[in-house]
Amino acid sequence: MEKIAFIGAGNMAEALIRGMISNRLVSPEEIIAGEIDAGRRGFLRRELGIRVTGDNREAVEGSGIVVLAVKPQDLETVLGEIGEGIGGGNLLISILAGVSTRRLEAELGPEVPVVRAMPNTPALVGAGVSVISPGRAAGEDALATARTILEAVGEVRVLEEELLDAVTALSGSGPAYLLLFIEAMARAGERMGLPREEAVSLAARTLSGTGRLLQTSGREAGELRRQVTSPGGTTEAALKVFEEQGLERIVAEAMAAARDRSGELGG
Repeated sequence: MEKIAFIGAGNMAEALIRGMISNRLVSPEEIIAGEIDAGRRGFLRRELGIRVTGDNREAVEGSGIVVLAVKPQDLETVLGEIGEGIGGGNLLISILAGVSTRRLEAELGPEVPVVRAMPNTPALVGAGVSVISPGRAAGEDALATARTILEAVGEVRVLEEELLDAVTALSGSGPAYLLLFIEAMARAGERMGLPREEAVSLAARTLSGTGRLLQTSGREAGELRRQVTSPGGTTEAALKVFEEQGLERIVAEAMAAARDRSGELGG
């Protein structure tokens, strides 16, 4: 694999770097990260053994693959720094929420292969799911390279780019929704007398176990839910409250807000 530059080196970039190194896709010496925070640069140098720099222009020089991992709000500044160093011989992988391949191509040139990706935070433990979409100049080789990099931290799906804002709202932001639900369950358990540590652990293990059950059973979520909901039982009593309070409507409105914000961030 070619040398790789990360522009922005936050948690997701770190997860990808760790995954690639542990899967022996590249050696630490073949990775460079452009990061404005000096403390963060020192951490990455010590912990991962990669090259780091505060100069994004230096980061892309000599790198065949560039992973764009900055905040969408910083895009214009960063593109001004790296634009001259990226051409048709590079592959740009963008994990910026809402930013389309068309916008990146307009800034960098239509000949630049761009792959847009939306990973999620379980990538930090190798259990992520990412969705990728190719730009107009990204052929099968570019898509395969992007897939290989992101598979280092979990599963990868390929979808049409017009669906990426919805993906952002579902799997991209989804971990925060589920963590919020765990917090709410744990707090309710505490109010019922459970020790905090036990309440959090029980809620977290219930969520992870249910996810595994759904993935391995081959059954629909609704079917499994009905299977554990005895008529007149405790689960039915709880589900009636969720229904009365409009849980499905709340989830739909929250995801719509995330999808719309993704579009706004893309400009």
